[in-house]
Amino acid sequence: MIRTRTVLIGVAVVGVAVVGMQLARREPHVGHPVEATTAPAQLWTCGMHPQVIQDHPGRCPICGMELTPLDVGTRGAEQDHGHAAGADVVIDPAVVQKMGVRLAPVVEGILEVPVRAVGVLAEAEPARHDVNLRVSGWIERLPAHTEGMHLAVGDPLFDLYSPELEAAVAELIAARRARDGLGSTAIGRATTDRVLAAAERKLRLYGVAADEVARLMRLERPPRTVTFRSPIRGHLVSKKVVEGSAVEAGARVMRIVDHSQLWLDARVFEQDLPLVRIGQHVRATLTALPGDIVEGEVIFIHPHIDETTRAAMVRIVVPNPTLMLRPGMYASTEIDTAAPSATVLLPREAVIDTGVRQIAFVAQGDGRFEPRRLTLGIEAEGVVQVLEGLAPGEQVVTSGQFLLDAESRTREAIAKYLDAGLVKAAP
Repeated sequence: MIRTRTVLIGVAVVGVAVVGMQLARREPHVGHPVEATTAPAQLWTCGMHPQVIQDHPGRCPICGMELTPLDVGTRGAEQDHGHAAGADVVIDPAVVQKMGVRLAPVVEGILEVPVRAVGVLAEAEPARHDVNLRVSGWIERLPAHTEGMHLAVGDPLFDLYSPELEAAVAELIAARRARDGLGSTAIGRATTDRVLAAAERKLRLYGVAADEVARLMRLERPPRTVTFRSPIRGHLVSKKVVEGSAVEAGARVMRIVDHSQLWLDARVFEQDLPLVRIGQHVRATLTALPGDIVEGEVIFIHPHIDETTRAAMVRIVVPNPTLMLRPGMYASTEIDTAAPSATVLLPREAVIDTGVRQIAFVAQGDGRFEPRRLTLGIEAEGVVQVLEGLAPGEQVVTSGQFLLDAESRTREAIAKYLDAGLVKAAP
């Protein structure tokens, strides 16, 4: 019998809440105050059928249960901020204490919103250098024989045999000898200098480095092969030839990439993109370097969003002087996106989000709580930006607000029942 009575009471409470929520959805239009309605001194309702409301005691016409007194309470109206969210709630301060209602102030401050994303280290495209041939020939020797090996500036890459290069080196040596033999007269010196400069320029146009041209010029006879050297410091990431390979003019032989600076391509979700700007500071952590923090800067935001992940690529440049960072490593990033100016801030737990609207209860003193509809902005670290609805210094409910919301909706539903004339008068 006790269990049956408990179940009936629970069903009655649920029924009252459901009807209250359904009727509360019929909100008055924002900006038009709701006129006060004079309610009877006492109303009665059925615990099993909350839609039954009468102005006199008796039995429920549906199930026959005794009607119970109903506290109509007060009717809510539009507040100063012009955002009605339901009926005001007035509760005895002692009851408020027992309910565990806690308050927090609305403050004004700078909202720091760290955007967190995962990314992958990649080669910086400006650091790539292709080694292309401008003459045809054969690879005689290949010191840069393994992909991935590190190269310094001036390290030998390969020795190339080319009849064109051999003839050009012979012209260079002949021009140098002519300058040395005819340098006694001013006219002869000027002529030989022009010939020598033309021979040097020809080899440079063939892709021979200036240091190598100077070395060849000092020889007495042209060598069989010419050594091509690394123009930059970096890693040999691609090699298209082996010793003995025949190559043609225009062919790409190798690619060298300088890894002293890398790109970190992070995937930022579309809701966070408005917070990200070029030049922002970034901190990143990598599994391969526990305890170390890598710092960088946003240099590019991709204009397109991936349809599957709903994220856009944000490119961050990070220094890598020790070459400990390697392309392909995963990283967790945190982009500093502090707001440029102060704004109204509210604890996130104070907001009741129904999916259609956001509400907070503002404490007015003496046990009175006003439901206030809000317009929210950015949210971060348990704090949310309030664009409209609250002012700094107001006190909002951060614990127990759902009980206040249920009471507010119930009272508003009863008031709307009264407006609609659905209360049955005594026969």
